[in-house]
Order: sequence, then structure tokens, then C-alpha cells
Amino acid sequence: MMMDEDGQISLDFLLGISLFLIALMFIVQFIPGLFIPGTSGEGSLDYTAYRTATILVEDPGWWGNSTSSGTDWEENTDNILRLGLAADDDSSSKLTNTPNLLSKQKITQMMMVNESTLVERLGLYNNVDGTLFSYGYNISITQNDTPQSLNNTPILLGETIPYDRDVSKITRIVLVEKGVEAQFEADELTINASEVEDPILNVTGPLNGEIKVQISNLNITGVDPSFKRLMLDGVQLNEGPDYISHKLVNGTMIPLEPTGKINNSDIVIFYIEPGIFNDTRTYELEIDLKDITFTKSGPPFLDFNQYIKTFYEPAYLTVEVWN
Repeated sequence: MMMDEDGQISLDFLLGISLFLIALMFIVQFIPGLFIPGTSGEGSLDYTAYRTATILVEDPGWWGNSTSSGTDWEENTDNILRLGLAADDDSSSKLTNTPNLLSKQKITQMMMVNESTLVERLGLYNNVDGTLFSYGYNISITQNDTPQSLNNTPILLGETIPYDRDVSKITRIVLVEKGVEAQFEADELTINASEVEDPILNVTGPLNGEIKVQISNLNITGVDPSFKRLMLDGVQLNEGPDYISHKLVNGTMIPLEPTGKINNSDIVIFYIEPGIFNDTRTYELEIDLKDITFTKSGPPFLDFNQYIKTFYEPAYLTVEVWN
């Protein structure tokens, strides 16, 4: 019986080595780009957008000179070494325990930092053969697709985003400090029974930022429970320019206007605009409600400032960069 000495390769072997070669080619072609940050082109833009967004939301920033340093750069803007917006409880530490929780004061100061400092401290440039080229950039903090405002100024930095070139974009979910809030149950509030039957709060200024007042567990006693108006030292505030009224119904925020109608389980919330309590004095804030009974009489009236705490709202911080 004669033996066949011709070499043969099995079909399984051919299939296996082909798949291996295809995988190897893919690795050689695509993987190196993942490990070369900061190079020119689209990869550099992606890296810059990611780095900038990360610094802004996870870093409190840093300032320093020959004698001192800290994370409270918003109070030492002449010596900024690093820009970051994360709130910090300890200005001596370079880190924060609350990433993605943004400080109102840091955001406000960032809006006033000059262009060259902003570009340099956030690294919004490319270094090509020793020559620095600034990127085009746009930094915004938005809520419901609209730029949020602090002190009536939209949080928006940079240029108009171009449509004729590649733009790298990174968006981070954050909580933005808006002001202070106080939450009350209706039976805690004090009325002046000799004049009106509406609750009055003593508010001591100055208070910066937005003021949020929340009232729950309302005692409805009439057929037309509703909100009428806010009065400050006997003068009516204007819905819209001065404040906005809402009711919280099963977790959903609903404007009280135009009817002002309130149900027994509703939580009533007022957002009072910045600047209303700017002076160093005590104001009387009267909340005019109809067919809702309050039983605790004064004066003295309840002190709003004893209940306040910082409040935050969810938003999106977006960084976009381009050549």
C-alpha cells in the first residue's frame, strides 16, 4: 500500500489562522491611537474635551503664591493655578469629597476670569513644535436645553459652535448650587392674628442667590384653597420678575399660576429671585393663602434663617472644542 506524501492543511486550521490575522490587523491599526493623548487631530480634541469637563466637575481648583495656597481660588483670582468648580469643605486640601456638586461662587467667578487665564488654566490649547494654538471652545451649564443663570447671567462661555468642522463634545450630569432653601410644615408657621391670617416669615439679609420656600401639610378649611400673592414688608411682589410659585404634586412640579389652586396633599414652593434680600436688615415675608388655616400666632414670627440650607438643582455641564 503506497503512502501519499503530499502535505495537507485542515480547513479548521485555515479558518483559525485567518481569524487570528484579521484580529491582529485590527489591533495594530486601532489600538495605538488609544494610548497617544494630546496629539493633533480628532483624538486631541476628544482628549481635551474630556479632560476639561473632568477638571471642571471633579476638581475644586487651586490657587497659590509664595506664602499661601488653597482651593478657594474664587476668593484669590490673581493667583489661580487650576480652575475647578467642585464644591469643597476644606480649602487646604487639593481634592473634594463632592465631585459633580458645583459651587455657585466658583461658577460666578469663572464667568469673570479673563480669556487668556481661562484657556491656560484649563489647557484649551495645543502645542505644535513649541507654538501654542488655542482651541475654539464652548462651555455651558444647561437645564431643559436652556443655559442656567446665576445672578441673571446665563452660564455660557466661549464662541458660537461651528457647523463646518469637527467638534468634540463631552457632557456631564451635575448638581449646581442655586441658593438657600427652608422647608416648613404648615403648623410651624406663625400668623399675625390681630391683622391678617397669613403666615409671616422673618428673613434676615443679605442673602445671595435664589431663595426657596417650601410649605407642606397644609390645613385646608374652605372651598377655594389657593395662593394669592407674596408681600414683602407690606408691598406686593410680582409673579415672574420677583418670584415663581409652584406646587409639588406626586413628585411633579406644576406652576401655581394662573389659578393658584391648591389641594390638600400639595406642597407649595416659592422660588424668590436673587437680589430681593440684599440689604443688611430683617424683612417680613407674608404668604397670602386663601381657605388654608394656620393656628400658631405671633409676633414674634418664625425666623427663616434658622431653617436654611444650601439647595442644588440637576443640570448638564457641556464642553465642546474644535480646531
